[in-house]
Amino acid sequence: MDTSLGEIDPHRPWIRDVRDDPAAMNWAETLLNPLGETSKLHFSRAWTFMFLGRIVLYLVPSVVVAILGISGLSPEIFNTPLDLLIVTIPAVLVPFALFTLVTEFTSFIALTRRLADAARPTWLAIIVLIPLTLGLVAYVAGTQMGAAQHRQMNAPPAEKTEEAPKAGAAAEAKPEEKPKGEQRRGPPGPPGPPQSERQMAVSTGLGMALPIWALASFGVMIWTLAYVARLPNGGQGTLRTGSDLAPEDLAGGY
Repeated sequence: MDTSLGEIDPHRPWIRDVRDDPAAMNWAETLLNPLGETSKLHFSRAWTFMFLGRIVLYLVPSVVVAILGISGLSPEIFNTPLDLLIVTIPAVLVPFALFTLVTEFTSFIALTRRLADAARPTWLAIIVLIPLTLGLVAYVAGTQMGAAQHRQMNAPPAEKTEEAPKAGAAAEAKPEEKPKGEQRRGPPGPPGPPQSERQMAVSTGLGMALPIWALASFGVMIWTLAYVARLPNGGQGTLRTGSDLAPEDLAGGY
């Protein structure tokens, strides 16, 4: 089927494959039905929506809270730890976390449909779940480390045995003399309230999970853009960018 420029969509004249018609895209099918097939342009639109949604929901609240902190307002209410399923996160990141959890599975469905349309093994879609799995493992390990560190920092000092030498006890009781000219240096301002065990566990867990999840997600993103999003519709032809029909498709039709 030969199509001319602008025949399918006058606003996007580069689309020459009717399977990529934006007006024919069904968002519910693309994101929620793993049993169908999705053309390359429809998949790219859904993937872009999920990717940009994560960026916006993470950067915008984080920047706003940072600005509030710089202006002198207390952002403590935004950093209150909240339980979300099996993880605990700051309140400001709850929308981001919910959107990420949902789009992990909708992305899996979209990938399954795209691979099926391109006649590729659909089990490859499980790759998109690797970042979430690694992030959860790192979060659990980090929270355990943070809680153990808090307990160690706040453990009561060990009691001295009665067999300690009296000379040692006297030396400990004697105040330590500071060299002349040495000035006592303290913190620049009043110290903030100490972190609770839960807060330290959450901060340590997020500190470990976010970098691992981000790096793994970056690798999946490269694979998605460089391979999955460029697979030809119907599995015919070679990898290419765009929605123009290859010469063999124009000659052989659909």
